[in-house]
Amino acid sequence: MPIKKMMVAIALVFSTAWFISANILVAQSPMPQLAHTGSKYQLQVDGRPFIILGGQAHNSSASNPEDLTPVWNSLVAMHANTAEVPIYWELIEPQPGQFDFHLIDDIIQGARSHGLRLVLLWFGTWKNGAMTYTPAWIKENQTQYIRVRNAWGEPMEIISPFCAAAREADEKAFAAVMKHIKSVDEAQRTVIMMQVENETGLLGTDRDYSPQATRMYQSTVPSELMGYLEAHRDGLMPALKAAWAASHFRRSGTWAEVFGDLAPEAFSAWYVARYVDAVAAAGKQAYPLPMYCNNWLVGPGAARAGDWPSGGPTIHALDIWKAAAPHIDLLAPDIYLPEFLETAAAFHRPDNPLYVPETGFLPFFAPYAFATLAEFNGIGFCPFGIDHGVENGKLTPQGEALEKNYRVLEPLLPLIEKYQYTGRLFSIVQDLDRAKTVPLGHELAAVVHFTEPFRPDFHTARAGGIIIELSPDDYVVAGSGFRVDFRYLQGPERSPELLSLEEGTFEGETWKPTRRLNGDEFHVTLPEQPRILRVRLLRRDENALH
Repeated sequence: MPIKKMMVAIALVFSTAWFISANILVAQSPMPQLAHTGSKYQLQVDGRPFIILGGQAHNSSASNPEDLTPVWNSLVAMHANTAEVPIYWELIEPQPGQFDFHLIDDIIQGARSHGLRLVLLWFGTWKNGAMTYTPAWIKENQTQYIRVRNAWGEPMEIISPFCAAAREADEKAFAAVMKHIKSVDEAQRTVIMMQVENETGLLGTDRDYSPQATRMYQSTVPSELMGYLEAHRDGLMPALKAAWAASHFRRSGTWAEVFGDLAPEAFSAWYVARYVDAVAAAGKQAYPLPMYCNNWLVGPGAARAGDWPSGGPTIHALDIWKAAAPHIDLLAPDIYLPEFLETAAAFHRPDNPLYVPETGFLPFFAPYAFATLAEFNGIGFCPFGIDHGVENGKLTPQGEALEKNYRVLEPLLPLIEKYQYTGRLFSIVQDLDRAKTVPLGHELAAVVHFTEPFRPDFHTARAGGIIIELSPDDYVVAGSGFRVDFRYLQGPERSPELLSLEEGTFEGETWKPTRRLNGDEFHVTLPEQPRILRVRLLRRDENALH
C-alpha cells in the first residue's frame, strides 16, 4: 500500500475510533436534569444527585479570559464545585446573524481545567431590569426594536415585552448559544444549568405605557392565567391572593378589575414571563439543559413596582410566572437582605426548589449555605463577586468565611443528597441568641451554644453548621464556632451518655475517623476552625428508668 494511502487509512481509523468513543461517552453521560417526584427535587449531573457549592463572577469578568483567573483560583481555594459565569449577547452576536463563541469556549475550557462545573448566565434582553447587554444594532434601531415607555410617554432603556422582533432575535441568539454549547460540551457536561436573562422586569416603571401595551392592559386578563390561579387558589402567594380576593376572586375582567393595585405588576409579570419563556423554549429545543430565572427582591424603602423591576419573578408575581413560563424549571431569589431565611422559605415551594444563585459575598451570609441545603433542601448556594476570594495568594476575610463552610460541606454532600427531604438534616446559623435549641426528633434535641457573641454587621464572621441524623443514636455534627449538648425533650432534664466521639471525614458515605476523642476532649465542641464530628449516643434504656 502506498505510504500516502496508508497514512489516510490510519487517520481514518483513529478518527473513527475517536468518534465512536466520544459517542459512547455521550451515551454514558446523561443530560443534566432537574428531576422531581412530587415536591422532592434533585439536580442530577452524570445521572447522580449534584449539589452546587458555587460562586458567581462579577458581571464583566467573562469579557476577557484572563479576568476569570481570579474566579477559578478563588473557587478552587474555597472548595467550590461550580462557577456561575455570565455570557453576553452584545459580544456573542455583534452583527445580526454573525456569532462569535470564543468567549464561551474559553469559559468552558477554564472551568474544565480547574475541575469545576458551570452555570452560564445569559445576559440578553434583560440585565437588572434594563437592556444594557443587548447588541448595539438592537439599541440603535428603536423603530424595529421598540422600547418600554413610562407614564409620561418617554422611551426607557428597556425592550418592551411586546416587541416581537426583539423576542425573536433573542430566541435565535439563545438557541445558537445552546446549539454551540451542545457541540463543544455534550460529552463532558461541564455546563449543567442555564440562567435565562438576569433579574428581568421593568426598572423605573410599573408597566409599559405605550399605546399597544395600554390596550392590552385594558383588555381581559388571559383565560390561561385565570384558569391557573383558580386551580392553585389555596397555594398562592399572600400578596397575589389578597389582591385577587379584593375583587372577590373574579374569574374574568381587565387587569385592574381583577388585581386592583397589584394590576400593573401582575400585567408586567405575565408578558415579561411569556417573553422569557419563549427564549427558554428556543434554547431547550437546541439543547435542553435545566433553566432558571433569578429575581431582584423587593427591598427596604421600595414603595411600588418599578422601584424593583416590575414583572420579574418576585414574591408578588411568583405564581404568575409559574403559569406563564412552563419552560423555566425554577425561579430563584437573589438574596442580599438580612431576611435570608424568610426569603428562602418563600421560594421553597412544592412546585419550586430553592436555589440561591446570588447572595452577598460577605461573612454574614456565609453560614446560610448550611440552611439552604439542610433546612430548605436546596440544590445550591452561590455568593456573588467571588473574584475577590483570594488576593496575593491568601484568602480574603470573605473568602475565608465561605471556605470554612464549604470545607466541611464538600465531603458531606453525598450524605446531604441522601437525607434531603427526610427531616434528618438540621442547620445551625448564629443570630442574636447566645444559645438555641434544635429539635432532632425521637424525643431528643441539640442545644447549641455559640463560642463568640453575635455582631450584627455584614463583615463579621459568625458561627454555622449542620447536624445529620444517621440514626436515632448516631449523628454527624459539622461546622465551627459552637458546641452542642444533647438533651432529652421529655421526662427529667438530662442528657444522653456519649458512647463515642470521633473527628474525621467522609469518603462518599464511608466514615473515615482521624482522631478518637475522650477524656478532657469528650464533648461536642467545634471551635473557630471547622471540623466534622461523629457522635454516637448510648441508646436510652427505658427499662432502667423504672
